[in-house]
Amino acid sequence: MNEKALVLAANAVARQGGQGLNLQHMLEALREDFSLSVFCRGSGEPRTHQVPASPLSTWMGRVPLLRRRRDWMVLASDLHFDHYVASHLPAADVFQGVVGQCAESLHAARRRGMRTVLDVVNTHVEDFRAHVDRESHKFGLKGNIGPRMYRRILDEYRTADVVRVMSERARRTFLARGFPEEKLVVATPPLELSEFPQATFPQDVFRVSFVGLIEPWKGFHYLLEAWDSLKPKDAELVLWGGPGSRAATNMLREFQARDTSLVVKPVEVRKVGYGEVYGKTSVLVHPSLADGFSYSVAEAMASGVPVIVTDNTGAADLVEDGVNGYIVPTGDARAIRERLEHLHRHPELLPGMGAKAREAVQRHLTPENFRRPLVTRILQALA
Repeated sequence: MNEKALVLAANAVARQGGQGLNLQHMLEALREDFSLSVFCRGSGEPRTHQVPASPLSTWMGRVPLLRRRRDWMVLASDLHFDHYVASHLPAADVFQGVVGQCAESLHAARRRGMRTVLDVVNTHVEDFRAHVDRESHKFGLKGNIGPRMYRRILDEYRTADVVRVMSERARRTFLARGFPEEKLVVATPPLELSEFPQATFPQDVFRVSFVGLIEPWKGFHYLLEAWDSLKPKDAELVLWGGPGSRAATNMLREFQARDTSLVVKPVEVRKVGYGEVYGKTSVLVHPSLADGFSYSVAEAMASGVPVIVTDNTGAADLVEDGVNGYIVPTGDARAIRERLEHLHRHPELLPGMGAKAREAVQRHLTPENFRRPLVTRILQALA
């Protein structure tokens, strides 16, 4: 059988950030079964088209007042990327794009007779947007999905033949809104365990980590509230990431002014090293209000660290409550506090729970478990 041609488009640089990791995983999985052409912001792969940066988005990033409107900058960048791909689309059997970045490209691909795949990295946009808007409003901010982006995403949902989601929990947010089940496929990202040194659980300090952009929809304020009411001895809370708004910065300063155990490190985990971040962590807390997956949860578990996650985090699919971590209700600071207090009082539980966490990653997040359902579903669409 002749090898099918697939065009893969992602407004990212391979291995940089969450979307870059997702792009790299797609490249590794799809090249086994398809002849790939790639549109992205980086270079290096065969038949790679390096899409130039959006002039408008770049200009906005240089203007202080506009730089705060990350939603405008993202929209400008994604519109530019999408138009470039649609204008330079080569002949192929399949086109695959990332949600929010490919509305025009999907239509162009369908006009040329291609099957189309949409890669959705979050929960359903209505679920995600509701959480983002609600939590942003508490900070006096606007959500990061404006009306135009919202309409684009819904159009992408309708246009695609196959919609890939990153977790069973994300899949359920689509089904709850009447989305056709036959269009959905769950392909959970793989992890290479050898990249993650094992946690050592230092005896002198109980270290709680949060990893990610410090944004309202990430729920960091619920973690701060839990920590503030707990005030454990011989413990510290480390936020690995930078604040995404002035309101978040002000809240962090307020908490740090009265609690020296709160530490903010605005650095990239991959540059600092997994061993420095997860290897010295007692427990990772991911209080996100809506996440299609969450690489930080999977990475912590791969490092043998127990986790506390919300029930609307995709990586909670890996968590067996009370065995390798805990699943708490979304937006429940009290539940986070109770789990932290329990682990602080019983540090002897940490190594065993961490070992179970690593076993879950080893069992579920394999390249074959990622590749097989995705490729099978694409080939079905072609047939």
